[in-house]
Amino acid sequence: MFRLLKILFFLAFLAGTFFLFDRNSEPINIYFFKGDPIVAPGYLVIIIFVMIGVLLGYIISLRNLISYRSEMSSLIKKNKEISDELDSLRNVAVGEEFNFNDKE
Repeated sequence: MFRLLKILFFLAFLAGTFFLFDRNSEPINIYFFKGDPIVAPGYLVIIIFVMIGVLLGYIISLRNLISYRSEMSSLIKKNKEISDELDSLRNVAVGEEFNFNDKE
């Protein structure tokens, strides 16, 4: 049942995309600096801008992923150092300078 709904949703998405492209097939003039404009169909312009947005989002997420991984590795290193220090403090012999008597 879920597979059928998934297929129907995908077909509806394709039909909507086709309808959008059919409605936006007029040529669009794109002016990049001075000079002659670039003429392209509307659906092609939409696809290009969506692809640019996806690529920019992917690059931004990669930058965040790299920074999170470096932060995580530094925290793992710090955790290991603290764990080693705690283990060394556990192994230190307690001197006899502590006197426990019944008054305390």
